[in-house]
Amino acid sequence: MTASIDVIIPSFRPDERYLLPVLRLKRPAGTDIRFYLVIDDPGAAVPDSIRGLVDNQTVFLLINDKNLGAAGARNRGIAASSGEWLLLLDDDVLPDEVLLEAYAHAIKTFSTATGFIGLVRFPEACSRFCEAVLASGSMDIFSIAERRPTFAWAATANVMVRRRTMGEIRFSSAFPASGGGEDVDFFLNLMTRNKGQRLYCVPGAAVEHPWWNNGRPGYKRPFRYGIGNSLLGTLHPQFTYYDFLNTPETLLLLCLLLPVPGWTVSVLVLMGGVLCIELIANAVQVLKRYPGSSAAAVYYTALLRLAQDTGVLWGKLRRGQFFRIGERFHDDGRIQKINFYHSNTYRTVKWLLYPVLAIAVAMCRTPS
Repeated sequence: MTASIDVIIPSFRPDERYLLPVLRLKRPAGTDIRFYLVIDDPGAAVPDSIRGLVDNQTVFLLINDKNLGAAGARNRGIAASSGEWLLLLDDDVLPDEVLLEAYAHAIKTFSTATGFIGLVRFPEACSRFCEAVLASGSMDIFSIAERRPTFAWAATANVMVRRRTMGEIRFSSAFPASGGGEDVDFFLNLMTRNKGQRLYCVPGAAVEHPWWNNGRPGYKRPFRYGIGNSLLGTLHPQFTYYDFLNTPETLLLLCLLLPVPGWTVSVLVLMGGVLCIELIANAVQVLKRYPGSSAAAVYYTALLRLAQDTGVLWGKLRRGQFFRIGERFHDDGRIQKINFYHSNTYRTVKWLLYPVLAIAVAMCRTPS
């Protein structure tokens, strides 16, 4: 039986360095392959080399009248396509030559699957900031295909979905237009619709993704992802639980105490101590996971965590959801309502040092 695969590639800035290798991928025997390139900027210049491949039979070019964002561009590709299998790729990945063959083999092997997670590799860390991104764990979802047989969701850089398992599920426009949280939301909806069935991991279906911003430090992306992720608890309350306050939440609480007469200096000292403890806890965790990491990588790791956690907090505050402060989310699809239970090196260090900080400040306030 012929496997029908439609490859959907949303693109804001079409770059032939990445798109041509995708559009020219080897098409395995016994498959019907079509490519849908969705240009999400009506003013973008589409290279002639790409236009030359468009035949409206196997390669289609869709240009949006206005910017629809990551979710809207994918949805337009889904609507225009008709294949039983939808392969979602980012527009800045370089695929292995056997990418389609690996997915075709997975389709034959797992005939009842809702979808498949491919592997997204990154080059060797080219800066201390790249080391920090790896050490922070924020990139773990990209390599999940190497570490798990199945998982609840995947990065849309490289993932395949069976059309009929989706029903009316589409990527939500409620999330930031440039991305963040909509992938988790989509695949958790897919998992719920299909009675808990998860995506199969296919490490042989691999692409390489470049470092963002050429490896230079940047915090807008994790902050934006945090804002998007702050919506997940509202949309999927079954996966939420409450936990001790993280650093941005703790600092917000301390800010509320600043106006209290006689407390200003103590609160400022506490805030400085909380930030120092955040740095120490990150250092212990990073050095445990990646012995020999540089001081710069530890520093960047702390900033990355703070940027994402602050984005989550800001998203909740902006919607007036103060009751969600302290709420956490099982993005792995677990439904477990036991609160304040999770422990790891980072948390253990923080909650050992917090009492020490509080006692030190209290002793300083006590008259001799």
